[in-house]
Amino acid sequence: MKKLVLFGFFLLIALLLFSSSTIAQQARSVQYAVKFICGKSDGKVLAPGHYLTAINVHNPTENTVSFRKKFVVALPAEKPGPVSKFFDGKLGPDQALEIDCPDISKRIESRADFLKGFVIIESKVELDVVAVYTAAGATGQVETVDIESVAPRPLVGCPDLVVVAIKKPLWDSTNRRSVIRATIKNIGNAMARSTEARVIDPTTPGPDNEPSNAVASTPALAPGAVATVTFYLPYWVYNPNVTLEAMADYKYFLSECNEDNNVMVFEDIG
Repeated sequence: MKKLVLFGFFLLIALLLFSSSTIAQQARSVQYAVKFICGKSDGKVLAPGHYLTAINVHNPTENTVSFRKKFVVALPAEKPGPVSKFFDGKLGPDQALEIDCPDISKRIESRADFLKGFVIIESKVELDVVAVYTAAGATGQVETVDIESVAPRPLVGCPDLVVVAIKKPLWDSTNRRSVIRATIKNIGNAMARSTEARVIDPTTPGPDNEPSNAVASTPALAPGAVATVTFYLPYWVYNPNVTLEAMADYKYFLSECNEDNNVMVFEDIG
């Protein structure tokens, strides 16, 4: 009887340890920030020459791994550049892929001759991420090669901004403009820093023939916190009906738990 009790006790301990280890592995997420330099420098920021970056991503596990990546441009004179949305990726067991300069230009929709910034990669498991940098001088031949293995950093939680409500627009007769208020909530489990939200009126073109839009700042939000942001459009949005589309973090500044739940549509009959 004692042996049976002891066996049951040790079996319970083993199951608890295995369960804790499994949960920890499932909950662990990592992020890689990989520097890229692409294109021809005129010598104002970096030495004159042609720079190329090739980022190799390898799945060292025996299972298919899903990950996501976004592209962040760094501008000179301490100015922040554009940030792309996240793009999904997948690698089978022991498979590898490469992210190179044409891919980066395509993802950030840029025709610039010279780009610098970061490729951000996020995964539930650790990957092998290696960047290869080459530079050529006046001869056009490779003059320098550098290979960097990028270490992961843990991601503890993530913010997640959603638009939970759009109030019926009001008319500000004093300033002759529509007033649109939207409520944004952080449903994630990490702090969301200050971002920008945008409202679009797809039925009314602006001066550039793109849909009329307005932007408003969203304050930093703790998990579970909400904020009301106010947009102004310089006309009455009912014509005779109204359709509005509000989006939180429209510039994709945040690495969110879910990048596909930032938009809410408001429709009303005039």
